[in-house]
Amino acid sequence: MRVRVKIWLEKEGKPVLGNGKLTLLQAIDEEGSISRAALKLGISFRRAWNFLDSVERNIGLKLLKRKKGGTGGGSTRLTEEAKELIARFNRLSEETRRYAESRFRSLFEEVDENDLGGRSPGQHF
Repeated sequence: MRVRVKIWLEKEGKPVLGNGKLTLLQAIDEEGSISRAALKLGISFRRAWNFLDSVERNIGLKLLKRKKGGTGGGSTRLTEEAKELIARFNRLSEETRRYAESRFRSLFEEVDENDLGGRSPGQHF
């Protein structure tokens, strides 16, 4: 048995940033393009654009530096603020995961994977 946690940021009860949008930002940084990042992740350009617009509006940070196309084509890069946001989110996720694992071990150490206290594997506490 193991514990899992999922972290996301909310504003006024609505999700603003989570693993999906974070993955999109990281793909944009790797690909240098919103359209290539969207293609890589299997989402439409419009969906990617809407995600990014939503995050920027709700967080109040400019996340992308865009360079218009031309003969060499355009590009999109993350701002330093976006890179810092990703780093902080990843740090929060990792610290939360480690804390949850530690607490899980201390609270459930007597529960062996092979002995679920008379419960069937799909049955909850």
